[in-house]
Amino acid sequence: MIRIVSALTLFLLFLLSSKAQVYNKPDHDTTYYRSFKGTIIGRVYLSRNYMQFKLDPPGNISKMSYHANTPVSLGLGITYRSFSFSFSKGLNFLKSNTIKGPTHSTDLQVHLYKRKWTIDALAEFYKGDYLNPHGLGSPDGHTYYIRPDMSLKLVGASVYRVLNGNRFSYGAGLSQNAWQQKSAGSFLIGAEAFYIAINSDSAFAPHKVDSSYNKNVRKIHLFEIGPGIGYAYTLVVQKHYFLLGSLNANINVRYSHEIGNGIGADKIGFSPNYLLRLCSGYNSARWGINFTWLTTTVHTEGKASGYQYYIGTGNYRLVYARRFAINHKMKMILGPDLY
Repeated sequence: MIRIVSALTLFLLFLLSSKAQVYNKPDHDTTYYRSFKGTIIGRVYLSRNYMQFKLDPPGNISKMSYHANTPVSLGLGITYRSFSFSFSKGLNFLKSNTIKGPTHSTDLQVHLYKRKWTIDALAEFYKGDYLNPHGLGSPDGHTYYIRPDMSLKLVGASVYRVLNGNRFSYGAGLSQNAWQQKSAGSFLIGAEAFYIAINSDSAFAPHKVDSSYNKNVRKIHLFEIGPGIGYAYTLVVQKHYFLLGSLNANINVRYSHEIGNGIGADKIGFSPNYLLRLCSGYNSARWGINFTWLTTTVHTEGKASGYQYYIGTGNYRLVYARRFAINHKMKMILGPDLY
């Protein structure tokens, strides 16, 4: 009887040991990157968001480009596991409201960089633009044509599968929840969907630039959805220095609606869009610093006006990140503060 109990005990201990080994087995190739899931990552950063609304008229009419007058912002952020949250405040003394007019903006973003998935959701709201080039459309031809009435709303999300999550980490460069130590890349497959609304009190095109702008179109509503494919690669030099590049290309089904004086013109078609990310910096176990540029462009065509419209948004960000262990195991992984 004692032998049977001993055998059963040894068998149970073997099962528990096997389960523990399976549980503790890393879910990725640790020779390529180190994960910091057991840390809280704090960051301080300088950033600047931008928005462009470009009008490309038919014929020989001058192209126009509206810009938001956004300042550099100082922000704080935190990441736990794959979830990142940030808050920033604009340094308004670094922009010139008198020359280019004021822009009021709100920018909400959520980014999840998991081992096999990358999820981006955003909501951006801008009001107040100025027209480039300098002097175009203005009464005297020497000042910026300012549109405090013009507003843009953008709400959308994209979801992409990272096919080589075993060796490549998006979070290593973009949210600092990992440390890419060897060069690697991955193909991406997924989809995106978003809604854009651009509104103004009068025609988008100044009368001085295009006096025949059809029906004075002053509103555009745009909805797009579609699949995409992409590729991302991180080049690592001497284990700590890195350069990350990522490009997603989408072919979306597009529905656009122009609104003007007595018209409401709908148009359905296809639209090629892209999302580009570039990030470079230095990473180590305890801290990291990087500079990131993200930009995306959306294209649509007006049925009533014949205009081509391009909406571009993006941001620049300089980030210093510091990792703080929340358990003994992660303290051992981080090791001493050598870097």
